[in-house]
Amino acid sequence: MKIFDFNIHLPWLKSNDVNDVIDQDMNMSQKEVIIGLDYHQAHINQVDGANLLLFNTTLFDEVHAEVNDTLKQKLGLYECTHLVDFRRQDCRAYLEKAKGFGISAIMFNSYLQKIALSDYDSVISVCKIAQELNLIVCIDGSYGTSKMYTYKNLELACLVADVVTQVPIVIVHSGGANVIDAMLLALDKKNVWLDTSFSLPYYLGSSLERDYAFVYKKLGYERIVFGSDHPYMDLKETIDLHLNFFDKYQFGQQAIDNIMFNNAQQLFTKK
Repeated sequence: MKIFDFNIHLPWLKSNDVNDVIDQDMNMSQKEVIIGLDYHQAHINQVDGANLLLFNTTLFDEVHAEVNDTLKQKLGLYECTHLVDFRRQDCRAYLEKAKGFGISAIMFNSYLQKIALSDYDSVISVCKIAQELNLIVCIDGSYGTSKMYTYKNLELACLVADVVTQVPIVIVHSGGANVIDAMLLALDKKNVWLDTSFSLPYYLGSSLERDYAFVYKKLGYERIVFGSDHPYMDLKETIDLHLNFFDKYQFGQQAIDNIMFNNAQQLFTKK
């Protein structure tokens, strides 16, 4: 079975505090991205394709020819999604530069970027630019912490989906505990996709487990992409948990092949 992992990060820091790892993730320089690629190569080799999440919003500000040539060469092996600073004034120019390095998608993360209601117009403006540049739009769909009512990522996804109609929108983590809401949006907007990373393994054994099976079947397996969220979640363990889940809820082989590989190929050809 072929596997495409839609959600791989590159920090290599070992810490009991996940916030330390996230901090490295969000501040990795171009040289450190190369180090991260080399460090995680053995894990990445477990899959047949990967989408790398690059979270330093200033990663492509400076041009270092030697580093950039190496980075382009290495990133050419993968798809890449870049967390975008929607507050910067030169967003169009920056995204054009990032696309020149092979970025296929942009991402917004309400928790990390503190995206409040007052920011929605700016986010939507950047999404319009992304659509013009034929970049996929990813919106973090996780749900939790004391800020779960402050930052409403699915509310943001709904507003974006009313504007972005020509390129795919991916709700990363499938909306977390709000997976039913994510499904309802995807049923309304045919360019909305769901990524399984973190949430599916996290909620196994809970009442939400059956909701995930229901949602993926309701969407017909065609707009669901497998993701691990490595290294925050172990890649091999995550693959095994997905396969056990598919077996338990009697997903057919074609559905499994679609979720684990085929759909990602379709997703990146639609952009």
